[in-house]
Amino acid sequence: MENKILAEGFEAYPLPWVIGQNLFFLIYFGIGFAGMIQLKIRGIPAVSLLYAIFLLVMLVFVLRKHLCTNCYYYGKLCSTGWGKLSALLFDKNSGNYTLGLKLATITWGLATLLPILGISAALLINFSVTNLILLFLFLILTPLNFLIHRQSCRKCKMRLICPGSLAKGENLEGS
Repeated sequence: MENKILAEGFEAYPLPWVIGQNLFFLIYFGIGFAGMIQLKIRGIPAVSLLYAIFLLVMLVFVLRKHLCTNCYYYGKLCSTGWGKLSALLFDKNSGNYTLGLKLATITWGLATLLPILGISAALLINFSVTNLILLFLFLILTPLNFLIHRQSCRKCKMRLICPGSLAKGENLEGS
């Protein structure tokens, strides 16, 4: 990755940007978690717990190993701060970037789809206004998540070469 030409962009993202991004994720995933709490197995909110464990393992460890260790922002503040996190956990270039891209697609797909299906199932099993509101909020925040991602990509030095960039075709030089 480092041999390729990088775009103009943040050398390191501003700390308020990083904090805001992570607060958004906590709220977004927290709504998904809360909305699925009613889906219990033997009194345990199994679906919510599995969702949280899945997100923790994939977002904090697996994707940091396979994506962030190969990124320009390894050891730096990227839009989420995960470049710094990956440097604390893993050696540079120690992950399989191609595998990471595939796992990221699966992870983000499930992170989005599971709450929509789970909260909908909870509503069918036992309708509540609270869960209806949580589903509505999750559905509203889902496109917002992609808009925030795109805005982050617009300031990223790797946007022209990153397969996950949502600002790849945009001419942003000098903007």
